[in-house]
Amino acid sequence: MDIVFPDQLGTVERESRAAAQALIGRLKLTAPHALPPEQQDAAFIPVTRVQWKSVLKDAGLPRLQQVTDETAIEILHLRTASGATVGKRLPELLQRLGRSVVDLSAVAGEVSRFSPSRTSAAERRLAADLVQANQREAQALFACLNLGWLESAWSPVKRHAQAAQAIARALEAATWNHHQASVPDEDTYRRTLGLSAEEMGHGSGVAVRARLLAARAKNPKKFDRRLRRSMKHLIDDSLPLTVKLLNHLAMLALSDRPLEAHRATLLSRDLVASHLKSAPEPTCSVMARHVSQERELLSSHRGQIAYRDAYNRAEHHEEKARAALDMHRAALEGDVKRTATVVLEMLGRTIPQGASLSTIRDLLVAQEEQPLCKLLASTIHSDWRNANAHEEFRWDPVDGTLLLGGQPTDLQAVLDAVIRARTICHGFEHGVAVAYAQNASLINWGAEEATYVSRDFAILQAAGEVGFSVLDIRRQGTSVRLDVSDLSINDVREAFRAILRGSIADPGVERWELRQRTRGRPPLCLDSTGIGAGLRVSEPLWETADPLPFAELPLLANAMTNAGESAEIAASSILFFAAAHVTGERDRLSRALAHGDSAAKKELISTTRLISTGAKAAADLLENQARRKLLAFAEVLAGECHRLDHAPPWDLARSFVPADRTLRRHVPCLPWIAEIEG
Repeated sequence: MDIVFPDQLGTVERESRAAAQALIGRLKLTAPHALPPEQQDAAFIPVTRVQWKSVLKDAGLPRLQQVTDETAIEILHLRTASGATVGKRLPELLQRLGRSVVDLSAVAGEVSRFSPSRTSAAERRLAADLVQANQREAQALFACLNLGWLESAWSPVKRHAQAAQAIARALEAATWNHHQASVPDEDTYRRTLGLSAEEMGHGSGVAVRARLLAARAKNPKKFDRRLRRSMKHLIDDSLPLTVKLLNHLAMLALSDRPLEAHRATLLSRDLVASHLKSAPEPTCSVMARHVSQERELLSSHRGQIAYRDAYNRAEHHEEKARAALDMHRAALEGDVKRTATVVLEMLGRTIPQGASLSTIRDLLVAQEEQPLCKLLASTIHSDWRNANAHEEFRWDPVDGTLLLGGQPTDLQAVLDAVIRARTICHGFEHGVAVAYAQNASLINWGAEEATYVSRDFAILQAAGEVGFSVLDIRRQGTSVRLDVSDLSINDVREAFRAILRGSIADPGVERWELRQRTRGRPPLCLDSTGIGAGLRVSEPLWETADPLPFAELPLLANAMTNAGESAEIAASSILFFAAAHVTGERDRLSRALAHGDSAAKKELISTTRLISTGAKAAADLLENQARRKLLAFAEVLAGECHRLDHAPPWDLARSFVPADRTLRRHVPCLPWIAEIEG
């Protein structure tokens, strides 16, 4: 919007000029100084170009510049007004002008935190330039008024206003060009977290903590350092990164709408932290009630994902419109209503049981001095929700328009509203996690009910902490199914490790099923018999050694039996892995053994005895000839260990010949692996 300044002001009434000069003598414009160059360049939140475009869109800097321009026009119109009108209107307009400058500067400060890829560097400079042009326009206008609207003083106002408007137009164009094919396709995970889409991108959001922890395990110090730097406006270096906090901060980094997400997180953190300090007991009580709804939250989340998938699959706009409205309803009635209820209860407001969405919105609007309430209220489109609830919507195929309650509505606007609502609600959850981590001493944790959701999350955490990635988790009674990527022969042991850890996290699971991504591959299944045998072998070892080479043997016997393999084939595979571990350890330690290293001798004998124990545990799960073969091999290993107990270390460098023979005679045949490598 251009401000049109006349070349000639005309005759300014004496009383108008006197009134303006008198007011300016008393009022001062308190616009903030422009951001210094070092602050403008201190962006620390890495974002992809697509994320950056959403930052520009949500910031709405051109719209904020327009507020300054419109206010300037109203002030301009006062040049020929009466002194009484000037005295009445000018103070309010100057205050509005000051607020518009402060608002634009504050939002530009938020934008300056984000660090897009190099292709967006010019747009970052535009945002900083707009702040300066906006402030100069306001300051020039103030100076012009101070001189009593002298004609010569309008020239700087006009120059700075036109400069600001040109920058705003350039920003507007940059914001809406993100649909062009020229926008580079960036890996969001790589850009924001230093991880890859291959590690993180496949699978459900429910299981993302397992994938995150598994990816982080490769270099935790580097990951934590990067995450801390990108969140330094939220946390300081002294705050421990718990698994829960780490997960929340990572999800914040990945948000589709980073500006809205960080706004909501900061507002939530400050609100919750303030109430924890002033009223810890009521605050913890409100949050405990919120946590108790985690089952409903999970159900709502899966429902919204199903609606999104239906939208993506739909071939016709009418089907897409219905799926989009289902998403909108679920987001408002689920995420927004629950989040708003928590916030309002924290503020001491009583929420009527079964309150409608419009009632919730009215309560939020009544608390608009609270920025978080204002933000939540802005997500509620009651007219859209009502039209959806009463089936008062349709897709007009002639005009290509969605009609809600008879009013044309942009389908993309509905989708954007869904994403924004969910983003703000997720930001609230992130902020709560930060506030709780920062004020841990004030938290009254109490006795929380262990729901199936919390047990699922414990299983996912256990899997992630041992480096095993999970795509999704499903539970049916006492059975748990983990969806995973296709397994290689090297992955089987890690899968067993994750299941054992998961069994410790949730002892009530009686059957585990690992379903691979590729159809046609049979699931890897373990039952309580196999888990019990594996735990008995592993439990004494968790604190001192990796128990999986030994506990793997009974788990393998159980899994192969459940896959329908014969006992003979199962025994052959178990013998191969047992012998391979013995010979592998001997070869690894051979140089130290040849040099008479007694510690290497002790390690090899200890390892072999544990392999013997694992083979016996596996034999107990098989029958007949297969059982006898495993027991015989276990006894041979035990006998060799006893024989070599008093031998010099160098004798062990060529020891355990029975294991070599066993390794040559057997090959693994695992039903879950497409092809055995090597």
